[in-house]
Amino acid sequence: MRRVSGVLLHPRATMAEVVRHPALITTWIVVLLVVAVCGASLLTTRVGQQALVDERVRVIEALGGRVDDAAYGALRANPPVLMYLTSGGRLLLTPPVTVLVALGLVALAALDRARIRYAVALAIAVHASVVLAVQQVVATPLHYVRESLTSPTNLAGLLPMLEEGSWPARLLGSVDLFGLWWMWVVSIGVAAATGLPARRYLWRLLLVYVGIAAIVATVFAVMGSGIS
Repeated sequence: MRRVSGVLLHPRATMAEVVRHPALITTWIVVLLVVAVCGASLLTTRVGQQALVDERVRVIEALGGRVDDAAYGALRANPPVLMYLTSGGRLLLTPPVTVLVALGLVALAALDRARIRYAVALAIAVHASVVLAVQQVVATPLHYVRESLTSPTNLAGLLPMLEEGSWPARLLGSVDLFGLWWMWVVSIGVAAATGLPARRYLWRLLLVYVGIAAIVATVFAVMGSGIS
């Protein structure tokens, strides 16, 4: 638990300790328990169940599809729980994605001819996900109030003057404040492992993050424009 709070309050010292002693089981269990409790507390309510349906409909329509009455009834009868994990930035918290992030960190360090053991990279990825767990604690009551699974902390939500459905709104809707914080902590961890400046890795991660957001925004814009 000391490391969990340390990631939030003293990230540099904590990530340096993580690199020296890459134990991760306790932190990972805490993170997954927080996510599970947040998810259960929301999805066991009528509001949460309806939010699952609404999110699925939103994605289908954003990609140019239609949901007729029969399909909508089927969704309400069996709300798509998977939508919870794929929305609001929660995908990064799933164990398979955490494992892939760790592989990416090994590759990131290799660009500078530095070597990070996979166990260290995984410990960095797991401890950085504490930030994303905090995001769920913040977002869950807001999901309930807003009756929506979209992240309440994405940049589009903070800029209401953007036209809904526009490319800039879609782009900024894929960029989250907690995601930026997560990248900063990851950068600190990789820097502690390689001895190079954290900003070196932060810019690279930002480039990848914004690049993926731009691709997602473009796909939704192109598919959505096909609605007849």
